[in-house]
Amino acid sequence: MQGEAKSDGASSPLVYVVDDDEAVRDSTRMVLESYGMKVRTFGSATAFLAAVDDSVRGCLLLDQHMPEMTGLEMLEVLRATRRALPVIMITARGDASLRERALRAGAAALLDKPVADDDLIRAIDTALLH
Repeated sequence: MQGEAKSDGASSPLVYVVDDDEAVRDSTRMVLESYGMKVRTFGSATAFLAAVDDSVRGCLLLDQHMPEMTGLEMLEVLRATRRALPVIMITARGDASLRERALRAGAAALLDKPVADDDLIRAIDTALLH
């Protein structure tokens, strides 16, 4: 379930991918690794929250629609615990209300699935700069 990139760059940021769909996690991991990024994947918000290392520089790619805890709920938990990890949310069923709520809760971006590789990489690069 969890994948780790094979990148050697010790200072490279880590991209956490949280999505309940294994195929999405795997394909996203492959895309990000092809751009030289280190990746760890999680099938649920709970699994991520139990394993996240706050000392590691990185960002979170977070699916909105998951059965146990939505991406927005997880974002609110992260902010309530004062975790400063930049978050990019993704969704297959987005609307203006969700976008507004996600950005207000502190998401760096909300991207609609399917996400073009270039858009995803650009969003991650932008999130890591802040």
